[in-house]
Amino acid sequence: MKSVILCEGKDDLWFIGYYLYKTQNWVQSKKGWNNYKIRPLNKKQDVIYLNREEDSVAIWSVSGKDSFAQIIGILFEKFINAYPSDPIHSIVIMRDRDNESISTILQNVKEWFAEFVGEIDIENKSTSIWSNEIDGIDVSVKITPLIIPFSEEGAIETILMNSISESSREGQVVVDEAKKYVNTLCDREEIGTNYLTHERLILKAKYSAVIAVTNPDHSTGLFQDMVISSPWENSEHVKEHFDVIVKAISSTGK
Repeated sequence: MKSVILCEGKDDLWFIGYYLYKTQNWVQSKKGWNNYKIRPLNKKQDVIYLNREEDSVAIWSVSGKDSFAQIIGILFEKFINAYPSDPIHSIVIMRDRDNESISTILQNVKEWFAEFVGEIDIENKSTSIWSNEIDGIDVSVKITPLIIPFSEEGAIETILMNSISESSREGQVVVDEAKKYVNTLCDREEIGTNYLTHERLILKAKYSAVIAVTNPDHSTGLFQDMVISSPWENSEHVKEHFDVIVKAISSTGK
């Protein structure tokens, strides 16, 4: 089974790859697919390939939510329609919820696909199947939107902080106090003007503050270093979100 996961940034790509490796033994491969290879369009994007038994996935960080529509078009026009005998079988679109409603984002996702597949009914964290005949060949593609987190506004850092908060009483205290600390800084005009200028940066600052306390050895590293600092794959909160991807890209469905 051949799949593509579209995500916003390289941190998302890295965490998805980390989770698949830790939970299902997916391993990275430098070898692309036989008939075509997905490549980043610019230096802000990245693509990695992972394999597991008969399944293969390309994780493509598209560099921001405004790039999804273009990339979806490329998947259908250059790969699925051009190679009906060797199509992409599953597409997962992982997007941060940020400050938007899930229904609003789902409508955007529908519009991204509409130009290429027509109207399609989709639900968050659920898989829909688009089928069509291309050059006399029946082609089916699974489409799975994954808008995170499910129950509140935020992004991947929100999920990771909730995981720490739910792990223990001490973890909850650290997360709560880190949020208060960053919020207090944001109340100072010079901080909000010069440093924490929008919600995404504020969320990253809160996550970094949590890691600075729970695992200070990794607090000054990149996002990848911070991820390695904890066994996220054991968290039920993380599993709830990222097992959706596991099911969507596995031929066995698990």
